[in-house]
Amino acid sequence: MNYYAGMDIGGTNGRLKLKDGDGNILGEFTGPGCSINTDGYDKSRSRCRALVLPALKELELNPSDCMGICVAASGIDSPGYEKMCRDIFEEMGFKPDCIRAVNDCEVFLYLKEGPSMVVVSGTGSICYGIDAKRTIYRTGGWNHILSDEGSAFYLGMQTMRLAAEDLDERTKCPYLTRMFMEKSGLDTLEKIDLFVNEHLFDKSEIARFSMIACEAAKQGDSQAEGILKDCAEKIWKLIEDTARKAGWTRQSQVSLASGKEKPHLWLWGSVLVKNEIIRDEVVKRVRQVMPEIDVAVPETSALDLALMLAGKIR
Repeated sequence: MNYYAGMDIGGTNGRLKLKDGDGNILGEFTGPGCSINTDGYDKSRSRCRALVLPALKELELNPSDCMGICVAASGIDSPGYEKMCRDIFEEMGFKPDCIRAVNDCEVFLYLKEGPSMVVVSGTGSICYGIDAKRTIYRTGGWNHILSDEGSAFYLGMQTMRLAAEDLDERTKCPYLTRMFMEKSGLDTLEKIDLFVNEHLFDKSEIARFSMIACEAAKQGDSQAEGILKDCAEKIWKLIEDTARKAGWTRQSQVSLASGKEKPHLWLWGSVLVKNEIIRDEVVKRVRQVMPEIDVAVPETSALDLALMLAGKIR
C-alpha cells in the first residue's frame, strides 16, 4: 500500500502519523523523543527506529512504499544534521527522494502564505521567521548549553537553582523548595549537585521540573513568579531578535499588515501552550511592541503539518 507519513520528534516525545493516498488516517503512534544535535546519531537512530519500524509492521507497510515522509525533528539545525536525519530514514528503507527533514519549529511557517514567525518553547526553545520573499531567519535553539533560553530545560534549571539557594540559606522560597523536594526526591544540596552532574546532557530530565515554578507561583511564591517572568522575557527576546533579522521594523509591520494577509506569530511548545502565566506575559510584550501582528497558538499541530507537507512531496 502506498502511504504518507508525518513525524514530530521533540526532545521528550516522538510522534508518527500515517495516511493512505486518499487521505484516510492509517494510525498514530508515540514514543520517546530525541534532539539530534545533543543526543547524537546513534541515540537518535535508535529512537527513530523504535518508533517507526514497529508501527509499519503493525500496519503491514513497507518503507519503500512510502510516497512521502516529512520528519519535523528537534535539533535539525544545519545541513549536516539534516543529512544525519535523512540517513537514518534511508537506512530504514525509505526512498531518498521521498524524505523531507526540517526543524520541528520550521513547519509552522507554512501555515500561512505571507510573512510569519513561530517561537517554540518546549524542552528546548527556538524562533523562526519567514519574510515575503520566503527567506527564513532563525534565532536560538543552539542546544541547551549555548541557548534554549526560556525553555522547559531553562525553567527546570532555574527551579533547581532557586531550591538549591534556599537549601544553602541564601534566599527564601518555601513553596517552590518544598514542591521541588517532594516531586524530585532531591532534598539536600549534595543530591541536587549529583543529579545535575549526572543529567546535564539529558535535558528532558531537568525539563520535567519546569511546572514546579508555575505551581509555586500560583501559591504566591514571589521568587517563583520571578522565574516565570524571566522565562517570558527570554522568549520575547528570541522573538524580538528574529523580527530584527527579518527587518520587521514598526514601519514595515504597518506595511505588512496593510497587505492581503496580516503577518502572524505562532506560539508553540509545552511551555507556551500549557503555562498561561508565561504565555500571557509573552503576548503582552508582543502586543506592546508589535501591535500589527496577529498572535495565536496554532490549531494545527506540528504532527499534522508534517503529514500535510509529506503529501506535497513529489
